[in-house]
Amino acid sequence: MAFPENIGQFFSRLINSFRGESAAWRREHQPELDRQREERLVTASELKNRLELMEIRFREECRRTRMEEERQTEQFAEFLASIDEMKANMLDYYATMPKPLALMIHHHAAELLKEAWHSPDARQRVEKQARFTRFMLTVTEDLAALGDGQTAKALPEKTIAFIQDEAE
Repeated sequence: MAFPENIGQFFSRLINSFRGESAAWRREHQPELDRQREERLVTASELKNRLELMEIRFREECRRTRMEEERQTEQFAEFLASIDEMKANMLDYYATMPKPLALMIHHHAAELLKEAWHSPDARQRVEKQARFTRFMLTVTEDLAALGDGQTAKALPEKTIAFIQDEAE
């Protein structure tokens, strides 16, 4: 029966030895452990502050983007309304013009506007805006010619020619 007591004592001494070595190691390295713990706390605090700052910046950027998108949407709506007005004026001034032709001119203007508005490349956007502007000036010339006392024309010839030139 002595045998199990010896094993028990052996394990007890082994465990106490590990505890003693662990405690000695901890005492010896405690300043380093404390310094590392403090560094972790400081790093965690700095990270938290940076994340809070990034969150604030992100919210503000989202707010600015939302405001810009709302402004852009309002401007786009104004352009579309002016194109609708242009179509109504053309139907009034060119009484004999078939409505589908007026709708096609309106559609062409709306498509040019969409291309100019939504082009991702800045250079292409400027080129498409210039094309839209030329088209609208052509429509304006046709409408202004009627107001200058020139003989009434059945169709907005310059506008139709502009569309045909673009199709070629």
